[in-house]
Amino acid sequence: MSMLSKFDRITGHMYMQGDFKKVNISPSQTALNNQIWFIKYPLANYLGFKPEKPSISFKTGTFVHKCYQDILMGKMKIDDVELAYKKILESYVFSEKDKAKGMFLLERIKKYVQNHLQILMEISGSYMKDWQVEKAFYDWYNNEYIGQKLEIVNEGSIDSYNPKLKIFTEHKNRFGSVYLGKKGTYLYRKPAKIKTPQFTHLIAVAVYSQHFDKKYQPALIYADEDGAMLFNSLNCQDLTQESLDYYFHKFIQINIQRQQMLRMADGDIRKLACMIGVDWSDLRHKDSNIFLSNMQEEDVKKIEEFYNEL
Repeated sequence: MSMLSKFDRITGHMYMQGDFKKVNISPSQTALNNQIWFIKYPLANYLGFKPEKPSISFKTGTFVHKCYQDILMGKMKIDDVELAYKKILESYVFSEKDKAKGMFLLERIKKYVQNHLQILMEISGSYMKDWQVEKAFYDWYNNEYIGQKLEIVNEGSIDSYNPKLKIFTEHKNRFGSVYLGKKGTYLYRKPAKIKTPQFTHLIAVAVYSQHFDKKYQPALIYADEDGAMLFNSLNCQDLTQESLDYYFHKFIQINIQRQQMLRMADGDIRKLACMIGVDWSDLRHKDSNIFLSNMQEEDVKKIEEFYNEL
């Protein structure tokens, strides 16, 4: 792995020619299946999708991350969390269902932040010094797959890390859901307890491990309103170095496969569309797909028109 400034990078031509205007990859993009990746990145850029509708889960997840990080850095106090979250709820136009979920989460939001911090204390052995947050990286890799190397930079940021303890952490939230009760009011259902890490998150942790040259121990943390679950190499086979090497290889495979598709498309997004295809059931029932549910209706129509004119 080599590290260059994003201003020094030279991007493979297949990412930029013709209809394509892609300038980076990331762990979050990598973990998407090809159909979702195509819709949310190459096709969204080409058709000029509007910003997605605000999602209470996404906004709350971002908020919880910022709060635990700001408290860790001494920029915020735990008692300020609820008031700050109220401002989030007032700042966006959410759906009725998301509004209801936001009010339920408001009652629990302080616990989420506390649970992330509590796990960090346990990891640190109560030594909370030297923690840093949001470590940005711009990494290139020399790994090969099907005789090719990645010709584009991998960009991202690492939630938190401690140079003295040689630990880095990836933080996730498990929010509950809401549903309409018999009386027509929304009720809250607690999230299910997670038993094993998700593939998406393991890809990210594997990439971060590579960034630290495998010299830092990983900690993957899932918080909910009742506590937090810590996965590390001591209690989870997927977080041993052997497994992380496997997931990193999958990261390389997926992105070189996409690189090859872009090369074969030769700057023509219609060719790429024919290679990948679309599951129309997913689009017609997009509200049931976490990755598509917040798309604007007019952008769904743009996709229909695009494929009708191929």
